[in-house]
Amino acid sequence: MAEAKVFPMNAFVSVLRGEAADQTQLDMLAYITQAETLDVDVAPVAQALSKAWIYEQEPGLTKYAEGDIAKLGNQVKIEALPEAEATRAKAVLEIMAALKAENAALKAEVEKLTAEKAELNAKLDPLVAKVKTIDAANKAGEQQVSVATTKLNEMTAKLNELMEEVDKVKKQGVVVAGVAGGADAGAAAGGMADGPAVGGEPEPDFGLGSDAFGGDW
Repeated sequence: MAEAKVFPMNAFVSVLRGEAADQTQLDMLAYITQAETLDVDVAPVAQALSKAWIYEQEPGLTKYAEGDIAKLGNQVKIEALPEAEATRAKAVLEIMAALKAENAALKAEVEKLTAEKAELNAKLDPLVAKVKTIDAANKAGEQQVSVATTKLNEMTAKLNELMEEVDKVKKQGVVVAGVAGGADAGAAAGGMADGPAVGGEPEPDFGLGSDAFGGDW
């Protein structure tokens, strides 16, 4: 067991009251628990591990009200925890220190990731805005294509109707021309049947029935 040491009374009082640790209290707690180092974050655990031992070493502290503790004097001598208890205390404090270090590392990682996220957001925001603009343009383009397609379909339908009308006119024109040609041919044939014959050898009397130049005058 380590040799007993003397510490200021106010250090003991601050431990018993659970007050925030100053350097004097930290030195006293490190001595009692035999911890190599202590900091203010781990001090509350060290206070809890040391309080019962302090009362055991100085039972007179339990007999005075808070305002009367100063009557014990300005200093108190105390021994460190026995080896077995000190070993357990140090193990607990080491775990707390490790958790504190891990928490600090996690906090640093969170801060790093938060900074990276902010940086990514700064880069992504313009891209998101650009994508929205492109989407809006695409929708407008789709609407224009839809309108153009509708108009094209309407024009195609009208063109098909016009082509059908043209086909009808062509077919009707051929029929009329055929009928007209037949009528002309019939008329010509009839005229030739009713009128005088044309062509062939002329008759000697030119169709007058006798010789116009014969006989007496």
